[in-house]
Amino acid sequence: MAHSGEGTLGAPAARPLSTFRSPGEEQKLAESALRAAVREALGTEEETVEERTVTGVPGRALVDTARSVHAQLIVLAARGEHAARLLGAVSQYVLRNAPCPVLVVPEASKGL
Repeated sequence: MAHSGEGTLGAPAARPLSTFRSPGEEQKLAESALRAAVREALGTEEETVEERTVTGVPGRALVDTARSVHAQLIVLAARGEHAARLLGAVSQYVLRNAPCPVLVVPEASKGL
């Protein structure tokens, strides 16, 4: 998981940023969110995944980290109502530049 390190709680471009956070707080939030997502997706198999959070421009940071650790797979979450058809800038960057296969998983439907 990549986070900007700018100390803000991000929001879509159309909405203003709402809360300032220290870099340490942002790192802890990113680690917690990643751990929760992996646990939800894999359950008891979560220990088979190496979790890593990095600071930087998200797409570039994910690709650079995948290269440096010789990643076998990058898994991205596509969020939003149009995620199944339109990918965001981070997903597009990673898909174009990744050194390994990339899996983009759309957000689960609320009705399922």
